[in-house]
Amino acid sequence: MRALWSLIVIGTCCAAPIAAAAPRDGKQLLLWAKAMNADRYQFALDEGAQILPTSDGRSFCLLWYPIPLRTVSPKPPLIVTLHGHRSFAFDEFFLWQPYAERHGYGVLAVQWWLGGGDDARDYYAPQELYPLLAKILKDEQIDPGTAILHGFSRGAANTYALTALDRASGAARFGLTIANAGGVSSDFPPNEQIGQGVFGEQAFAGTHWVLFCGGLDPHPERDGCPAMRRTADWLTGLGGTIDRLIEDPQAKHGGFHRTAAHVNAALDVAARLLPDARAAQRGDGT
Repeated sequence: MRALWSLIVIGTCCAAPIAAAAPRDGKQLLLWAKAMNADRYQFALDEGAQILPTSDGRSFCLLWYPIPLRTVSPKPPLIVTLHGHRSFAFDEFFLWQPYAERHGYGVLAVQWWLGGGDDARDYYAPQELYPLLAKILKDEQIDPGTAILHGFSRGAANTYALTALDRASGAARFGLTIANAGGVSSDFPPNEQIGQGVFGEQAFAGTHWVLFCGGLDPHPERDGCPAMRRTADWLTGLGGTIDRLIEDPQAKHGGFHRTAAHVNAALDVAARLLPDARAAQRGDGT
């Protein structure tokens, strides 16, 4: 049995300040995150999400499946989601759960901000995070090609390196990546490695992407439509396939989940791609 943490702290929901003292480990991080986000913490418990420690003990994840699919084999596709700047896994679970339930998908929401500050070292680096995700997907017996990687804002900016690492692993666990309002930064060291050919000349060959941007994003060159169009060109130049570029001229930075049509459009792409991946695993070509 995988270890589950008992949760007993009382907290109130508020914005996410930097922790006064960096959480020492995943248990302390969980207690602090709950205190900062009590309502969405309770929502996760009410919906039956498991709260699991990461294998390195530094953080935690929320794992959830729709009730009818919790005991099926093979497991349903899993939405692996990374929150944005100074946010929490509870936020991503809250936003994704209704759509996942409707479409028959599970959710793995990852607390990848470690709470101690706002520098790169206060977040998992892609090369640190990918092995943790891969282990969970393997332990959960998620078929290769049937996980959906999603990142919002700063989380989106890390999906490019995570997807490249996934392809380089030979397992190709992610059948679709959704980069939500966070463009590629060419001076981010993992992206520099991609550009330098460390992952091959076509690092994203075989990958599929949905990109989202809002026309009213306050940082258009970093997170908005100019950034996401530039990102689309970068991905296709490295072999990736852009299945949808969703541009909402009236949306702000967090506009993806505020409009159901955007989320459903992304999951429609997944519905088309993931059965092909599952059929390939069965070897029946259907």
